[in-house]
Amino acid sequence: ERRGNLYDRNGVLLAATLQVRSLYADPAKILDVTEAVAKIREVFPELSSRKLTKILRDDKRRFVWLKRRISPAKAQAILALGVPGLGFRNEYVRVYPHKSLASHILGSVNVDNIGLAGVERSFNTVLRRGEDVRLAVDVRAQEILRTAVQEQMDASEAKAGWGIVMDITNGELIALTSLPDFDPNHFGEATDNQRFNRVTLGSYEMGSTFKLFTLAEGIDEGHITPDTLIDARTPISIGKYTIRDYHAKKTILSAREVLRYSSNIGAAKIADMSGPEHQKAFMDKLGMLTSIDAGIAEKGNVLYPSNWGRIQTFTISFGHGIAVTPLHMVAAVGALADGVYRTPSVLLGGSPVPPRELFKPDVVAKIRDLMRDVVEKGSGGRSKVPGYDIGGKTGTAEKASGRGYDTTRNLVSFVGVVPMEAPRYAVLVMLDEPKHGYHTGGLSAAPAVGAFMREFMVWAGLRPDYDTLLAWQRDEIKKKKREVPGVFEDVYVPPEKPVQRELPLGQNEIFEEGVAPTIEGIIWNEQ
Repeated sequence: ERRGNLYDRNGVLLAATLQVRSLYADPAKILDVTEAVAKIREVFPELSSRKLTKILRDDKRRFVWLKRRISPAKAQAILALGVPGLGFRNEYVRVYPHKSLASHILGSVNVDNIGLAGVERSFNTVLRRGEDVRLAVDVRAQEILRTAVQEQMDASEAKAGWGIVMDITNGELIALTSLPDFDPNHFGEATDNQRFNRVTLGSYEMGSTFKLFTLAEGIDEGHITPDTLIDARTPISIGKYTIRDYHAKKTILSAREVLRYSSNIGAAKIADMSGPEHQKAFMDKLGMLTSIDAGIAEKGNVLYPSNWGRIQTFTISFGHGIAVTPLHMVAAVGALADGVYRTPSVLLGGSPVPPRELFKPDVVAKIRDLMRDVVEKGSGGRSKVPGYDIGGKTGTAEKASGRGYDTTRNLVSFVGVVPMEAPRYAVLVMLDEPKHGYHTGGLSAAPAVGAFMREFMVWAGLRPDYDTLLAWQRDEIKKKKREVPGVFEDVYVPPEKPVQRELPLGQNEIFEEGVAPTIEGIIWNEQ
């Protein structure tokens, strides 16, 4: 039976099944094996003469595959040979028109049309029944995200880069990219590095983005307000460990400044107010201690200490000593910004898991204010888009090496939310080992999120605040002592009519008979 199709949220075809021919032989009917081998290799010179001769001389076998899923031109060439004992069977071939664009969401299938990875594997039973599946992903947002991550990955010479966009209101995954990626039409040619889904399967120590959770817990449990003063003048010594700040202010900081300046000392002291037991329970409430099933087959585990003591509380407060997936991050940050936890899902309509209300409105308001401050006055400034209310947090985590950490190899990130006054989207971008000059989340990941949001918000129909936009323009003029050319060319000016967000399924995307010419090259790589 024909395998069901995959569509994006607007009905754009992501994966389809086409009928093709496969070549077989009945050795008992082959009259002249030597002649048959020579003629077959005229059409398929890549086939081994020795192997063909061996299987065609075995006249006890009545059926043997010679070449599966061949192009119409090759099938016609075989027919023209007039070799008795050769025949064709119709099979189905899976086609991915967008090639590598959404490879880690879709996955791929094997030669028998059985799912090997991604949605193809997790929904294999449904698809094999012939049922279509509609996903939450939007190909336009996917292209914007993939481009933003790729450009920053190239600029920073990072080993890898990945990103994810979640609709905070329902948990839908609007875009997900993991680079390097692969072409699912040729899954067998991809390397393990290309196939590895860094968003759903990879678990990482996230670094300073975890300070969001530390301050949120302190506020939620009543230990602090954004204005509570924290002494960050001297490092913390505990056992054989010393906790220091990367850019030490060596002063007394407000809780707001602890997040703004990303103080490890301040975060550790705030976490110490709650203690190990409460911190573990808070992380569990945010879904950080269990794996997430988002509908993609590749599902990563979380790693956390079996002995969760005071030292672990300190290190977890700034994102070391616990490893989670990027899925965990966007879901938890979405809960901080909205007050409600929603399980991420690749399916249109979101996850069947019921949402959980976690935080009261007054707590949420304080957390939003802190996130906004990081972008306006702290390390997240490079994610700014004039006229839009963006909040977030940067992260820079030294990578584990042996029994310690390598100070020369960083995993950097930025998680952002837009718009902060009524959160709709959570966006996370991460880069693996960017070069010096791009070696922090603020220097590389934040600009990537900003680049994504600048274009994405045009598509999403989010309107800028014109008063803020004009104030920014005035500030720029004042700073540069001259008028900024083209300032309005880079921002979204809403049209008279609402943005049309639905894309109808076009006739050229329906494959009912034969093979569409635009698809043929995808399957067979023929000119």
